[in-house]
Amino acid sequence: MEIDPARYDNRVEGGLYDDVVRQLMALPKGMSLGDATYKDDFTRETNVNTGNFAYKCKDNGVEYETVLVGEILPRPCGTKFNAIGNHYLGTVNTPNVIDDKTRVKGIFALGQPTQATEMMYVTFGNQIATLDDIIQSDMEELKRQNKDMNVKEWTAHAGTDQSGTPEYIIVNTDQLYAVPKGTQQAVQGKRARVAKKTINDTIEHGEGKVAKNNAVAGGSKDNTQETEITTNTFYDLTILPDYGGDLFQHVNAKLRQLDIRDVENQLIPPQNWYTSLKRGMLVMIRATLHAFNWKERRVYQLNGHTIRVLDASKLEVEPLSSQPNGFDIGGSSSTSNSRVSDAMASVQLGKRGRQE
Repeated sequence: MEIDPARYDNRVEGGLYDDVVRQLMALPKGMSLGDATYKDDFTRETNVNTGNFAYKCKDNGVEYETVLVGEILPRPCGTKFNAIGNHYLGTVNTPNVIDDKTRVKGIFALGQPTQATEMMYVTFGNQIATLDDIIQSDMEELKRQNKDMNVKEWTAHAGTDQSGTPEYIIVNTDQLYAVPKGTQQAVQGKRARVAKKTINDTIEHGEGKVAKNNAVAGGSKDNTQETEITTNTFYDLTILPDYGGDLFQHVNAKLRQLDIRDVENQLIPPQNWYTSLKRGMLVMIRATLHAFNWKERRVYQLNGHTIRVLDASKLEVEPLSSQPNGFDIGGSSSTSNSRVSDAMASVQLGKRGRQE
């Protein structure tokens, strides 16, 4: 696999890797995936209607959110971050188009950070161990029940030998496309309530000219919000350079602003996604855990709700591809207003990257 030796040459104690690990260790017990213990810090809960599994904090019963770190791997390892994402294209005779109801997510395969220090090496391995604890516990349960299921894990192996320890962690993003709420209401024949506005104080200035008093609540706030990027911002679909063609049959859907952040913890707009999230980058992810059950199949899935770049990469962006990308089963999106999200935002990176 292609690497950037100068960027990764950071084996000295106290470098970026160890700074990140120390901050993960300082988080509340169980928040960091590598530090968490299944059944002690979080437990499994079965949905009585669907049979799917959710994972809840043991102390308060809320959805379990965790933080993990890793290095983005190239497409051959499983990363699928483009306009098609994880969507299965179907066959020539029965194509599977993408329309307003299609759930399309990106996928990131995370690997052991290159030239990791011992602390980072152990941390990444512990993350895989936590996920594996869940799998092993469920396998023992299935054995006791004399059940046999085809299982798709949230980890992956580098080669065809599936018997060893997994090397990759697979993380799904939130949905790339959605119909904005206002558009949904219009389609359904509804409209938003007409809101009242605040009357601004005015001051006359010679020749009858009038100026607004910005001290009034809301005086200049609206103008600022018009250009502010938030996770409620939607974009034209073609802002992604690989969007287009008969495959895409969207009518009202737009491209969503995902909670993807740079080193300074600022949101990255979609036109910069491909250059800002590429192979070799060190990232931290806030994620929730899910498992989806059918009669003879179970899919484990990590849903990444916040992705923060911790260190950039000088490797070139991989050429855009439109290869069939498998399938995905959803899971509810989680908002960024959480204790785990706040913890990620507080990570201090200084001005030093992995030593050049």
